[in-house]
Amino acid sequence: MKNSHKALTVICTTALLAAGAALWLVPFPGELLSYDNLTSTRLVDRHGRPLREALGATEGRARAVGLDAISPHMVAATVHAEDRRFWSHAGVDPLAVGRAAWQNVTNVEIVSGASTITQQVAKMVAGGSRARTLPNKLEEMVLAVRLDKQETKRSILEQYLNRAPYGNQLFGVAAAASMYFDKPPSQLTLAESALLAGIPRAPSLNNPYADFERAKRVQRRVLALMHERGVIDDAAYRRALDEELTVVGRRGRVMAAHFTDHLLSERGPLSRLGKLGRPQRIETTLDLDLQHKVRGIVGQELSRLEKKNVGQAAVVVLDTKTAEVLAWVGSRDYFDAEGDGANDGVLARRQPGSALKPFVYGLYLESGGTAADMLPDFPAQFPAADGVYIPENYDRSYHGPVSVRDALASSLNIPAVHVTHRLGAEAVHQKLLALGLDTLDADADHYGLGLALGNGEVRLLDLAAAYAALGRLGHPKPVQLTDQEPRTKNQEPKKRLLSAQTSYLLLDILSDDRARSRGFGRYSALHLPYKVAAKTGTSAGFRDNWAVGVTPDYTVAVWAGNFDATPMLGSSGVTGAAPIMRQVFQALYPDAASPADVDWYEAPKGVEERTVCALSGQKPGHLCPSTRLESFAGEASWAELADCEIHRTFAIDTRNGLLAGPDCPDAHVEEREFLDVPDDWTEWALERGHRLPPTQHSPLCGDDPGDAARAADLRITHPMPGDTFVLDPSLPRSEQQVALRVEVPASRRDDTLTWFVDGEAVATVDAPFRAFWKLAPGEHAVGVGRGRVEASVTVRVE
Repeated sequence: MKNSHKALTVICTTALLAAGAALWLVPFPGELLSYDNLTSTRLVDRHGRPLREALGATEGRARAVGLDAISPHMVAATVHAEDRRFWSHAGVDPLAVGRAAWQNVTNVEIVSGASTITQQVAKMVAGGSRARTLPNKLEEMVLAVRLDKQETKRSILEQYLNRAPYGNQLFGVAAAASMYFDKPPSQLTLAESALLAGIPRAPSLNNPYADFERAKRVQRRVLALMHERGVIDDAAYRRALDEELTVVGRRGRVMAAHFTDHLLSERGPLSRLGKLGRPQRIETTLDLDLQHKVRGIVGQELSRLEKKNVGQAAVVVLDTKTAEVLAWVGSRDYFDAEGDGANDGVLARRQPGSALKPFVYGLYLESGGTAADMLPDFPAQFPAADGVYIPENYDRSYHGPVSVRDALASSLNIPAVHVTHRLGAEAVHQKLLALGLDTLDADADHYGLGLALGNGEVRLLDLAAAYAALGRLGHPKPVQLTDQEPRTKNQEPKKRLLSAQTSYLLLDILSDDRARSRGFGRYSALHLPYKVAAKTGTSAGFRDNWAVGVTPDYTVAVWAGNFDATPMLGSSGVTGAAPIMRQVFQALYPDAASPADVDWYEAPKGVEERTVCALSGQKPGHLCPSTRLESFAGEASWAELADCEIHRTFAIDTRNGLLAGPDCPDAHVEEREFLDVPDDWTEWALERGHRLPPTQHSPLCGDDPGDAARAADLRITHPMPGDTFVLDPSLPRSEQQVALRVEVPASRRDDTLTWFVDGEAVATVDAPFRAFWKLAPGEHAVGVGRGRVEASVTVRVE
């Protein structure tokens, strides 16, 4: 039986050799020799320090190099370790084949392959690891003959040295020399070359990290072969044996994992790299030292915030001038699977809260507004597609009339919605898209006026880029990840996103600690020893909070929250994200202790500082009790400002304190000072005890318009007709009330009014005529008037 097996094997072998011989004239497929997708790519920081190595098609590290870039010792050691007759045979070594055939026939199985270097190259490029069967072996032999016929010996040897497995996910001698000896392949010594040449035959067994002594034994056998064959003399042989080899420890830890993940995904497949797989090195803009500092800050601050259920944070630091990414921390710990650490907060789409307000006000300033304009911070309702929109401030209080400067710096919600209402949600939406916040990809009607308060979703990276554009006084630039990208530091684009004057005013407002005191108090986490234009944001339900800061040098953007959108426990932007931002700036400016230590912006041409009335924001008159300085974008902006219309004098009939007409005797007329406020300021003014002008003319002057003015209509401003209120079963019924407010004409400011619900009086009030009603289920008529219902609305409580 055994003899019949031997005979059958010989017959099959002969038949297959004959069939293969007929194929040797077919050209070898040259495209298989391409290094495309073989070479791994090294990513380094801006100083050349390694961040990561992206594996090639072999799922290992590989760096293709030319044969001239490989030490002659390595070339010789490889040939004598693998294929001593490489330079003379035609792709297949007949002597080795004969020896192997005898061993295989004797053992009735493949026990020896007799593979030449050329055959191994053919096997690697034709399909890698395959079963050691006779048909496969014969196919490799045919391919090897065709390869030898088509390519030079040097080209084939180069292919082998760039593809051979050297263990530990290393393919090719360049990757092996770098990992094991931290040097290029051209600098390998004879001893090092012999050690590496012995690895490919059994990479896992001859692994220097796993069994260094075994690797040394194989090395000595390779050196002995070279000595016996006269490749090296006695002296070289002894020096190689005596050389003390030091294998460098394993390397390859991923630095800045989120950043490198994004970079590799953005660049797409790294497969079209040329004949020798270049570029093999990507120089990024990241600063590894800063990256480590920022990552440490994130971990430290999140430990402090754990009690507020803040589990994650992300930070991106840009060079303001160039838009280069200097640091990118996507989570607390990329490798924390339980905490979803591989999620990247720099790229996640989350609601930014108030962090969009500077751009809303930027559009307002470019539409003719000024930083001195006064905006109403009173209870307000706005029409919306699904009813009415009722914004509230973060602190659930109202601050009366506030300047644009204070409204933005203190991040007040109601004034921002008023501004958006004036501009139109569509115009605001288009401006945000132009700034690169393209994840706001629904139409403007989807967001409505809530767009100003961040009810859309943006990415931290895009938000940082928009603020960096503000820091370049309106110039847009794409975020830079690598040094291979075109530098734009000195190439300003033609079109600004915002004018230099508007950008400067916004930066000035956002760095004004006094102006932000209404919302954050003085010396909050946003205040540093030097100027930083800073803005926070908190999304609805405390699911996200943000802080962004800008100087001429750096832009720092921070997000804090939880990847699963679990609400934080009362942590806002100023208490959650802002301390992280503050710590990062201190790392960026470790020696700065005063404003003079950090550069700030010079006012662009056309920006002028002027004095305005502190209350009206208009040109001050002699009656204005206090003034303040404000910056304006040019003389025209100041020239168009009206004289103060609030602090005024009126002619009063001294006999009754009413308005004196032109026919009043001079002896009874006196000019008196009053605060003449807009109608929607009246409630605020009366609450604060301001003296408002009378609304009736003195009948003693003969020009009294009669009782018609006193009959002027009342208008209920809250609730609105058709409003529906929903009782919360989790709260006490006594705490669920609705405010009742009415707009009263100036002629009736001295009235006493009564509020009615379903015809029954619930409150009698003087100016400012506000009351509260405890909600009760059902449909109700809410009215108000002087002793009777003069105005009413119908509401529903569910």
